[in-house]
Amino acid sequence: MVERHDTSLLDFAIAASIAVVPVMLVIVLLVAVIRPADPGAASWRSPADRYVSVRHVAALKTFEQAIVQRPATAHTAPTAVEVVDGIPQCRREWSATWSPAQWLPGLGAHTPAPAPSPAEHIAAQLAEFDAALLHFSSRPNARVSHMVGFDATRWFAAADKSLGAVTETSEYPGQRFQIRCVDLATALDALLRADARMLEGLAWRGTEGSATLARWRPEQEMEITARQVMRRNPWSGMAGCIYLGRHEEADDGVGNVAAPTHFVAGARSAQRRLCGMPTMSRASQAAPTSPPSALIGEPGLADPVDDTRWMVPPSLYAMLQPLDPLRRPSGSLYHLYTDADPASPDLPGGRRHGPNHIMLDGATVDVGFSVDLTIAPSLQALAQKTAACYTGRHDVCRALEMRRTEDKDRPIGQPLLEGAMVRMAAVAIIDVASGRIEALAGAMSPCARQEVDGPGRDANCDKRLPYPVQYRPDALLNPAVFHDAMPASTIKPIMAAAFMSDPEVGARWLSDERAAMKRAAVPARDSLRGQLMRSDSGRFLDRMFCIDKGFANCHRPWDVQMAATAFGWNAGCMDNRVDTRADARADCGKQDLLFGRAVDASTESGSIRPPSLTVAYGRLMSEPLAGKLGAAMHLIPLAALDPAIVRRCASGADGRRLSDDDWEKCRGGAVVDVVAEGWGQGHARASALGIAGMMATLAAAANGQTEVHRPHLVESLRGASGAKVATLESAAAHWALAAAQPNRLSHDAAEVILSGLSYSHRAGTARTACEQVFDARRCGDIDWLAGKTGTPSFPSDGVPLDTLQRLCGQGDAASHAKPSACSSLRPYKWYVAAYRADHASSGPWTQVIAVLTERNWVQRSGLVHGAGDHGPNPSAEIAMQIVGRQVGLIAGHTP
Repeated sequence: MVERHDTSLLDFAIAASIAVVPVMLVIVLLVAVIRPADPGAASWRSPADRYVSVRHVAALKTFEQAIVQRPATAHTAPTAVEVVDGIPQCRREWSATWSPAQWLPGLGAHTPAPAPSPAEHIAAQLAEFDAALLHFSSRPNARVSHMVGFDATRWFAAADKSLGAVTETSEYPGQRFQIRCVDLATALDALLRADARMLEGLAWRGTEGSATLARWRPEQEMEITARQVMRRNPWSGMAGCIYLGRHEEADDGVGNVAAPTHFVAGARSAQRRLCGMPTMSRASQAAPTSPPSALIGEPGLADPVDDTRWMVPPSLYAMLQPLDPLRRPSGSLYHLYTDADPASPDLPGGRRHGPNHIMLDGATVDVGFSVDLTIAPSLQALAQKTAACYTGRHDVCRALEMRRTEDKDRPIGQPLLEGAMVRMAAVAIIDVASGRIEALAGAMSPCARQEVDGPGRDANCDKRLPYPVQYRPDALLNPAVFHDAMPASTIKPIMAAAFMSDPEVGARWLSDERAAMKRAAVPARDSLRGQLMRSDSGRFLDRMFCIDKGFANCHRPWDVQMAATAFGWNAGCMDNRVDTRADARADCGKQDLLFGRAVDASTESGSIRPPSLTVAYGRLMSEPLAGKLGAAMHLIPLAALDPAIVRRCASGADGRRLSDDDWEKCRGGAVVDVVAEGWGQGHARASALGIAGMMATLAAAANGQTEVHRPHLVESLRGASGAKVATLESAAAHWALAAAQPNRLSHDAAEVILSGLSYSHRAGTARTACEQVFDARRCGDIDWLAGKTGTPSFPSDGVPLDTLQRLCGQGDAASHAKPSACSSLRPYKWYVAAYRADHASSGPWTQVIAVLTERNWVQRSGLVHGAGDHGPNPSAEIAMQIVGRQVGLIAGHTP
C-alpha cells in the first residue's frame, strides 16, 4: 500500500483494472505502474530515505525560462499543431490518437469517440497553466513582485534543448539521465495538480532574499530545486495513524482503552481506510464503539464553519515532524526498533519491538507506529473558531452566536481595522490533573498574515501600520506554540508564591491571607490577594525588593527566580549561584512539546536520543551571555543589589513616593534589569503554552496534587497489534510520557493565590472583559474562574497611526534617531485562568486556558484598542467566550 496526499499508484492501478478495456491492456497498465522502472527513470534514494527523480526535476526546470512578467496583451494559447511543431522530437509520441475501435471493433455504434491526442491535451494544459499563473500572481498579497504569465515559445525552446542533453548529478555518481517526452508531460501534470498547488512551494522573486536573487538570471521569476519535489519512498509501507479524542478508559473492568473519536488523514489518502480499522484504532471488543471519524487535515483560512478540520490544531504536522522516523516505516528509528538485533548497542536497554505490520487484502503491509494525541476535538474546534472570529471571520462569529456588549448587534470588532477585534490570537488549554494539552489554537487577521506571507499588503490593509512586510514562513506557524512574548503581569502568581515562602515574613503573610479568605469579602486593597486582583505592579515590586526591610539585604528577586523553576520555567538555563557565564544555553526557558520533557532531561543508555520538539515555554530572571543581545541566555547570577539605588527607584529622586509608577522611572545599573524582570518585561519570555503550564502547576497544587505532569501533546506511541497500548512502551519506554515531577508549590499558598485571582473578573483587571461576554451580575457571581491579565510594554499606546507614520516612516525622519514609539514591540495582551468545567461544583480546578492576542487599531482614531494595563482585554474575552460555552453558561452553537 502507498500513502500519498493524492491518489496512490496502487489506487490508480485498481481504478484502471475496473475500466471497460481489454484484459491485455489492463495487464500492460498494471505492469507499467507497479514494476520497477529502468535505472534512467528511477527515483533515487537519498540519505534521508527520500526519493527524487532527476529527470522529473530537469523537466520541471524547463518551465523556469517560460514563466515571465505578464505582458499587457496576453500570449495566445498554443494549439496542438504548435505544440508538436515547437517540440518536434515529441511529434511521433504526441500526435498519435487512440480509439477504442482499434481494440474493440465489435462495439460498432457504441464505440466512444477517439480520445484527444497527447498534443491536444498538452495544449489545453498549457492554457490552464497560464490561467493558474494569472490567478497566483494577481490575488491579494501574491508571492511575486508583479503578475506573471506563460510564454509557450520560450518553453518550446527550453524543452527541445533539454530533450537532447544528458543530465548528470553529483548525488548519483556514474548515473546519466536523459529527459524524455513523457517527462515533460508528467512535469506539466505535476504543476497543475490540485489547482496548481505546487506554485506555492516554489521560490519566487517577490519573496526571496538578495543572496538567492544574486545567482538568478536577470529575467528569472522563479526557481525549482530537487528539494521542492522530493517524495518519500512510495513502496515502503504506510505511515502510522494520528488519533485524537482518546481520554477515557472503557468500562470493561480489564483496563482496555476506549477507541479514539477521530483520526487525521488526507481526503484521498489510503490512511482513511487503515486508521478506521479496529486493529489500528484499538476499539475495545468488550465495549464496542463507533469507528473513529476521519479529519482531512489542518484548518484552512476559509474553511466553512461546519468543516471538521477545525478540530485539528494548526501546524500539527510541523509539531509531529520529530516523530516521522517512528511514524513512517521508511524511518531510521522505525527500522531500528523493528529490524535490529535485540542485542544492538543502538537500542536503549536492548529493547526491540519486532515487526510492525497488518494484513490488508491478504497481504502483509508494514505500518509505522501510531500516535495518540491529547487533543480534545470539540474543545479544539471551539477554541480555533473563537480565535478565527476575533481575527475577522464574522461568519464564524454568527455561527457561534458570539457577541460583545460593546458591539451590541454589530459584528464583533467592526470599529477596528479589517473588522477584526485582534490581529493575532493564540489559545492553549491544559487538563490540570494530567497535563494533557487539549487545545492549541491560533489565527491571524488577513493583513497581519500578509506581513509575513508575501511581498506586500493588499489594498484593504492600512498602509500606516508600523511593521515592515517580510516573508517569514515560520511566523505563520501555530502561535500558541511557536510564538512567545514578554509575560508581563502573568508572572505575579510566581512572585506571590515566592513571597509566601520567604523564611522571614512568608508564614505571616500566608496566615494573614488565609484568615482574610474565611471572611469571604473582596480582598483588601493592601493585601496580597487585593494586589493580585488589581495587578498592582508597584506594590509587587515593593514586596520583591523587601520594602518591609528598608530594601536592605534582600534575597527575594532570587527567590522569584527559583519559584519560576518550581512552576516549570527556566528549564535548560544555567542554574547555579556563581557568575561563570560559561554555561548559557540557547534553549533556556524551552521545553519538549511532545512528551513534556525538559530540554536538559537525561536520556537512557543507547546511542539514540528520544524524538522531541523544543518550543518556547517560559523564562524569568535571565539575561544574555555577556549582555549581548541575541546571545544564549542564562539565569541572572545571585548578586547584592545596592539598597540606595533600590530605594531611589521605589521612592523617586527626592525620596518621596509620588505615584504608583515610580518604579517605571528606575535608573541604576543591574537594579534596572531586575526591576524589568519584576514587571515581566526585559528578557522574560513565555508562550501561551508556557503561561498555561505555569497556571496548571498552581491549580494542581491548590487541588492537593503532590506530583504534576508537564504539558504534553502525545499520550502514547504504539504498534499495530491488537495488544494493549503499553506494547510499544514496553519495548521503548523512553518514547513515552515524561515522568511526573514533584509539585514544589505550597497547597495553602496556591489556594491564596487563586482566591485573589478569582476576584479579577469581579472587581479587578478582567472585569471589563467579563462584562463584554457576561452581564455584570453574572460576573460578580462567578467563583469557578480564577484569572490573571497581563499587558507587555508597548510604547505606541496613545500614539495615532498618522503620527507613527510620520515619526517612523522613511524620509527625513529616518536620518534621525527614531523615538521609542517606533520600536518593533507589538501591542500584546495576556490572560490566563484556571476554571472548573463543572461550574456548579466547588471541587478541584479541572482546566487552564491561556490566551495571547495582538491588539488592533481603531479605524476612526487610529489608536491602539485597549491602551494600558487596565484597558479592554480581548485575550480575557476570548478565554471567557470559550469557557462560557464549554461549561454551558453561554447559549448558542458549540462544536
